[in-house]
Amino acid sequence: MNSQSYRISISVIAVQIMLLFLASCTVKEDRRICPCILDVFFSDREIIADPVTLVGWSDQEEFGVRVKTADYPERYTHKAPRTMISFGAAEGVVNCQKNGHFLIVPEGYECDSLYVYSDLVDCTGETACTTVIFHKQFATVHLGITNKDYEAGDFSFVVESHSCGIDMLTCAPVEGDFRCMPRLYEDKKYRYRIPRQSDESMTLAVTHYSGDTAIFPLGRLIDSIGYDWEAKDLQDIYITLDITRGRIGVGVAGWEGTENFELSTVEL
Repeated sequence: MNSQSYRISISVIAVQIMLLFLASCTVKEDRRICPCILDVFFSDREIIADPVTLVGWSDQEEFGVRVKTADYPERYTHKAPRTMISFGAAEGVVNCQKNGHFLIVPEGYECDSLYVYSDLVDCTGETACTTVIFHKQFATVHLGITNKDYEAGDFSFVVESHSCGIDMLTCAPVEGDFRCMPRLYEDKKYRYRIPRQSDESMTLAVTHYSGDTAIFPLGRLIDSIGYDWEAKDLQDIYITLDITRGRIGVGVAGWEGTENFELSTVEL
């Protein structure tokens, strides 16, 4: 091999070494900016009502998707940015409207049967995971009318409050106007679902067909018996109402007994 060929070979080898070095730097650089692989596992998969809504936020929405857990028998995987992610998951979303990381109950509708999970996930590394365990974010309120002469067509009912939804990242109530009409499901028995509440503003307006209306402070009465709106899983509420006498009984699923209140006589 002559000296010129030798110099060319050395130059080629030098270039190859430099390219390898640059490639290794590029790989290292890419590993710092490539996304984190977030694995989402689902607990109690057999009772989950598909699809589920998943959201991830940092200082902005990073992802928001709806997936069927049946399509991911082991886990759902999502590429997330390398940062701390506020993660939320919700099942039972039917009528509720997603607004960012809020689920809002449209005015005139009762709350969906919402179950929500939230977590702060460290996605600063190459991989991260979270296991979804849903918690009940609504209470079904059962309303029974005790008036003997009550006829379903004589009265209409409207429930209102100042909490209209759920924050998927914190499971906290969302402030806003909630309004719905309880559903008649048996003779003299109504029910409705209400989302987690932030105050005692819930009222029941009872209107006679003549146009006269009486307002019952359900939120204040429910709070007075020690109901916990901050519990992980909300309990259902049972109310009995004598419309004309203003007598109200309030009970909670799993509690013993009923607290009775007598308001001033209601004339309708």
